[in-house]
Amino acid sequence: MLLSIFICSCSGETKTHTVKTPKLALTASGPLFQGSNTATATWNYELKELFPNVKEEIEIKSARVSSIQVMPIKEADYPQLGKMVVEMKSPNTKMTRIGLLDADLDVSETNNLSIADVQEDLEETFADEKIIFVGDIDMKDEQFYDDLRFDLVVTFEIETNM
Repeated sequence: MLLSIFICSCSGETKTHTVKTPKLALTASGPLFQGSNTATATWNYELKELFPNVKEEIEIKSARVSSIQVMPIKEADYPQLGKMVVEMKSPNTKMTRIGLLDADLDVSETNNLSIADVQEDLEETFADEKIIFVGDIDMKDEQFYDDLRFDLVVTFEIETNM
């Protein structure tokens, strides 16, 4: 009992923040062919701007993706698309899977992806102030010569020091 009280008193206070990316352009450059095609989007940010109320040096205690939305661009042409996997990484971390669309990608409305149960090393990834999102999209058509573009919005639950 005494040990648990000591650990709690020394751990410091934390606060959980909901952080949403701006709409990011998730783009796969054509020509594209049947099978898996890779689209990427990059988000650059400053921790001080995301957490202006944290008075000390910002420490990311925990980070977790809570939602991923992939939205088609109005009036864009799309080939027939299948499933999609979304991963993320930063310049100093490895790629980690964060979401999956287990149905065909809907090109007429917003797609809400299932969130990965296991999300490793997101604290370090988020602390790097640059995240690269990678979407592997299964294309069912034989070929598509234009670029493939969607809007991407990812929401995080981030725990920081106060």
